[in-house]
Amino acid sequence: MRARRTLVPLLGLLFLVAAPPAHLRGEEQDTAFGRFARAPDPDEVGGPDAELYRAGVLLQRKGKYRAARRKFFRLLEDHPDSPYAPEAEDRSGPNAFLGFTLMHAPRPSERRIDVALMGDGYPLDRQTRFDKEAEGHLKVLLKEPTFAAYESYFNFWRFNLASQDTGVDEVEPLPTDEELQEHRKRRRKKRKVRTFETALDCKAAGPQGQVAANPRCVWHYLSYLDVNDALAICFAKKGSLGMGGMGIATTGPKGVVVHEFGHAFGGLLDEYANNPGPPTGFTESVNTTTNRQNPPWKHFLEVGYPGVGVFEGAATFKKGVWRPAHNCAMNTGGNEYCPVCREATLLMIYTYVSPIDVVRPASKEIHRGEDGWPAIEVEPMRPATHPLEVEWYLGDEPPVTETDEAERTEEDDFGDGMLTEEERKLWERIKRRRKEEGRTAPRTSVPHKPGLVRRRRGTGRDAPPVGERIKGKKRKARGGRRIHAPVLPDLGPGRYLLTAVVRDPARPRGARHPWVLKDDQGLLEARHAFVLVVGGVEAPDDGP
Repeated sequence: MRARRTLVPLLGLLFLVAAPPAHLRGEEQDTAFGRFARAPDPDEVGGPDAELYRAGVLLQRKGKYRAARRKFFRLLEDHPDSPYAPEAEDRSGPNAFLGFTLMHAPRPSERRIDVALMGDGYPLDRQTRFDKEAEGHLKVLLKEPTFAAYESYFNFWRFNLASQDTGVDEVEPLPTDEELQEHRKRRRKKRKVRTFETALDCKAAGPQGQVAANPRCVWHYLSYLDVNDALAICFAKKGSLGMGGMGIATTGPKGVVVHEFGHAFGGLLDEYANNPGPPTGFTESVNTTTNRQNPPWKHFLEVGYPGVGVFEGAATFKKGVWRPAHNCAMNTGGNEYCPVCREATLLMIYTYVSPIDVVRPASKEIHRGEDGWPAIEVEPMRPATHPLEVEWYLGDEPPVTETDEAERTEEDDFGDGMLTEEERKLWERIKRRRKEEGRTAPRTSVPHKPGLVRRRRGTGRDAPPVGERIKGKKRKARGGRRIHAPVLPDLGPGRYLLTAVVRDPARPRGARHPWVLKDDQGLLEARHAFVLVVGGVEAPDDGP
């Protein structure tokens, strides 16, 4: 049977549809189960179709998937024009969305990296098996030291998906010229490849039969998350090895999940070598190069970083491509990144997440009252291995010129500002082609990758903080959180700029060397500025 090619439009509700973890209580369950976002809230609208939909979702939350399917079938039969019908179809078809749940205590998605764990080839009555395997895959990922240290920077969501079949589509390899000639001579009947009907349309797409999920199917299910970063780890029940890219890591055995997520999330290339031919179609990466004398990890070599060198054989090629280490998760075997891949992964984490988690108060301008200043605090992120550094700077508020304002608000053509030089050149070619074709927008036929990616530029090109450094103080709060506040001096009337600088030293306790040696973009640092206003300041003259 052919795997699904069309996607059902989403008009339904945003739900998490598995029993909540035991540690969730009260309002925290709303975070774990999502919010109503697309269709009307059935509790507010009412009506028989809304009640059927609500009943089906609640049954899915309890893991009663067959009973839930009967509710959705009845809704589709009795109310085919209901606004809940499209999602009821998606939740009850041969390949069905059964819901998703947070795999740990709630963390704010807007300040974390959301990763979905999805299964392919798991029938409706094998979801308990998938639940256990998802937990096992996540444990393997979080044993890698980088992800173990920065686990609190992530949200991991378990997506339950039912597949009609259990299998991976076979892919007919492209024939060689000799094979084509032989086929024409003998007129042999072409072998029919096997295909299966599964939720993620996984295929044995790699040269060694490596399994890969269909990105359009993955993005379809990811759209149920109100906030997502278009990142997924997919497990094919009958798949072998794995592939990673476009934010999607697909794997069969859980031993390669760290390797494939390195491709999908960190943009890392393979460090193993099995191709004896010359390197072709090769793109330079942070961990592979054809320039032996000047590799991207030269800054590690200059300080003699242990375990880092220049070793031939990488990006699958035995000759002409070099890698930085003998052992790495991006090589064959092992679940730990080498120092170069670890640095790249950590910097990638900080393109999504700021070192500053919470600031108080939320307003930028703060006035001193009769009782003094309100609480001014920053709460840094919390790696498991070390605390972040916090500094405070105080100075006169600089005047804002028209040029400053333009630099502060102007958007460039590159959106998130994180394009490489190669990507910038590619983007320029795309724009020229659009202009030649009389278009200003991209082709709508190309599926768009959803999500919030690379949200931070860093402070690498910013000027130093305004003013002089002042003392700060810190206190511990519930849950091991560290709250930092400035020690403000007596201030006369005026407007002052108070800047909090939070920096990750990227050096776990007991480590002989930092994990990041080169941070040109200043991704390990974040700043937040408050404007302090002390009474007696004359209002600006607006003229007659």
